[in-house]
Amino acid sequence: MVAAPRRVAPEGWDTSAVEVLLRPWTDAGVLDRYEVELVAAVRRRSPGPVSDDVLLALALTARAVRLGHVCLDLESVGTQLGAAQEDAGVVHRLDLPEAAAWRHALATSGIVEAEPPDVAGRSIGPGTTTAPVRPLVLDGGRLYLQRYWRYEVDVTRQLMARSRGPEAADDVAVDAALATVFGGTPTDADGSPDLQFVAARRALTSPVSVIAGGPGTGKTHTVARILATAHLLASGRGEVFRAALAAPTGKAAARMAEAVDLQVRALVAGERIGTVPAGALAEIAPTTIHRLLGYRSRTSFRHDRDTPLLHDLVIVDETSMVSLPLLARLLDAVRPEARLVLVGDPFQLASIEAGTVMGDMVGPRHPSAGPPAAPLAGRVTELRRGHRFDEGSDTAALALAIRDGDADAVLDQLVSAGPEVHWVRPDDAAALTAVRAEVVAAATAVVTAALAGDGGAALAAATRIKVLAAVRRGRFGLFEWNDLIDDAVLAAVPPAQRGGRPRVGTPVMVTRNDRVNDLANGDVGVVVRSPDARWVVMGGSDGLRRLAPARLGEWEAWWAMTVHKSQGSEFPHAVVSLPSVDSPILTRELLYTAVTRAKPEVTVIGSEEMIRVAVGRPVARASGLRDRLWPAP
Repeated sequence: MVAAPRRVAPEGWDTSAVEVLLRPWTDAGVLDRYEVELVAAVRRRSPGPVSDDVLLALALTARAVRLGHVCLDLESVGTQLGAAQEDAGVVHRLDLPEAAAWRHALATSGIVEAEPPDVAGRSIGPGTTTAPVRPLVLDGGRLYLQRYWRYEVDVTRQLMARSRGPEAADDVAVDAALATVFGGTPTDADGSPDLQFVAARRALTSPVSVIAGGPGTGKTHTVARILATAHLLASGRGEVFRAALAAPTGKAAARMAEAVDLQVRALVAGERIGTVPAGALAEIAPTTIHRLLGYRSRTSFRHDRDTPLLHDLVIVDETSMVSLPLLARLLDAVRPEARLVLVGDPFQLASIEAGTVMGDMVGPRHPSAGPPAAPLAGRVTELRRGHRFDEGSDTAALALAIRDGDADAVLDQLVSAGPEVHWVRPDDAAALTAVRAEVVAAATAVVTAALAGDGGAALAAATRIKVLAAVRRGRFGLFEWNDLIDDAVLAAVPPAQRGGRPRVGTPVMVTRNDRVNDLANGDVGVVVRSPDARWVVMGGSDGLRRLAPARLGEWEAWWAMTVHKSQGSEFPHAVVSLPSVDSPILTRELLYTAVTRAKPEVTVIGSEEMIRVAVGRPVARASGLRDRLWPAP
C-alpha cells in the first residue's frame, strides 16, 4: 500500500507538530524520544521547508544508528521495520512513502547532500570545512547522518592511502627474522605456507593488515611473533622499536596481556628471539584503545593526525568490538609510515555502537582473491586451524555449527556431545538445580577466599565458572542470576563483615572509564578483607592491584555478566543463559560469542525453540564500508 502524498511542514513548525507526524511510529515502539527531538531540532534550524517524507527519513536514519547500523538502507528498510514490528508484537501497519517519490524528495531536499564527493576526492577529516554541512547524506541507496557518512568515507580513504604506502624495504631480512622466530618457515600439510607465518609476514611488510580467525586459531601466537620479529629487525638495524598493543575494553586488554605474556615466555624458553632482550617484549603492556589515543571526551582524543602516536607498530586485538567512529579516530592517529595490524573474529558480536568494521574489512570469504582495486586485497589473512581445543573438541564443533547457521547440527551437538558440552532445557528442574548449585558453590569459594584476604584465590574462583546471560531482565536474565547468587552466598559472610558497599566477597565490574583512578570499562575485581581495611583486588599485567572501594566509581556485581560484556574473556566453564521468550537481541553472533568464551566447557540453558531462533537470526547491520573496501570487479 502506497501512502498518500504528505504535506510540506510550514515555517515555525514546533516539536508538538513533529510529535504528531511521528506519533504512529513512537506508539509502535519503532521511534524513541531521541529521534523526535532530533527531527524537531533539525526542522527548527532548516532555512526552508522540509517535507514530511524527509523528516521521517531523518528519524528512521537516527534510529538505525541507535541500533548499530551506520546508515539506513532504503531498499530494505521496509523489511527491517516489518521485522521490528513483528518482534514488538505490533499489529497495525506503518506505511512508508513510495520508493521513487521518497528518493526524489530526499534528492531535492535542502537538508540532504545528494551527490557526495568521491572517496578519494577530498580530505574529510575533523576540521574540514568545504561546504555547509547538511544533516543527511544520500549516497546511492543508503541514507546517512552526515557524521557517520564522514566516518565511513574517512576510514575508506585512510585504508586506501595506507594500501599505497611503502612496503618493507628488505623482504629478505624480514623472511630471515621470521624464520628465526618461527624456528624455520612452517608449512601446512599440503606444503603451502603456514597461515600464521603468512599473517606475520604481511603485518611486517604492509602498512596495514588484517588477521581474522575464530577462537584458538593462533591469533595471539601470531601477534607475539610479529612483535618479536619486529624487535629483531630493529635491533639488527640499531634502531629503537616502539610498539603498542591495544584492545577495545579493559577486560580484553587484560586478556591480551595474559595471552601475549604466555607466548613471549614460550619464545624465551625456546630461544627464538635472537638478540632481542626478553624484557623488551614484556614491557609492551596492552592497553585500551581509548587510553592509547589519550581519551579526553566522547569525541576528543589527545592523539590525532596533528599529534600522531609515535609507535612504529600498532596491533589492535578484538577488532570486532571496535565501532566505526573509534576506528576512524585510530586510523587518524597512527602515523602513515607506521604498521597497523587489526586482529579479530568477524563472526563475533559487533560493537555496541554503530558499525561492523571487522566483517566489512575481511569482506569476501576468500579476501586474498578480491579485486586489485580493493585497498585490503592481499592484506587479509584468515586463520582457520584451531589450536585452543583438542582435536575433535565438542565445544569447537558446536561453535562451528552455530557460525555456519546450521540449527540441526547445533542441536545434534548439544544432544550427543561429550563431557565438554551440556544442554539444560528450561523445563528440566533437576538439571537447572544442579547448574545453579555449581554456580553458587563457585561463588561461595570467592567469598571464602575474600574473607581470608587471599585476593589472588578470590579472583581465580570468580573466573572459574561464569554465567553469560543473553538479556538483563526476565527469566534466566542477568538480574535474576545476580540476585540468585547474591542471596545464596550471603549466609557465607559473617554479619560483622556485611557492612559497606560492595560487601566483602563481591566480584565487581567497572562500568565507566575513570582516568583519575586508572580504571577502564570492563575491568574486574573482588572485594577482599585485610586486617586493616577492605580492598578491591584487581588483576593486571604486572600483578595484583589494590584499590579502596570508595575509588571504584561506577560498577556492577560480577556474579554473572551479559554476553556482550564477555567479549575478550575466557572461562574454564561458561554457562550460556538464553531467555525463555524471544528477544531481538537473540542472534547467531550472540550465541557464537557466548559459546566461544568457554575454554573448554560450556553449558547452554535454553529451549530448542530459542536455540533455533538464535541460530537462524544473523545480525544484519546496514553499512556501506564493505562495498567501498571491496568494490565489485
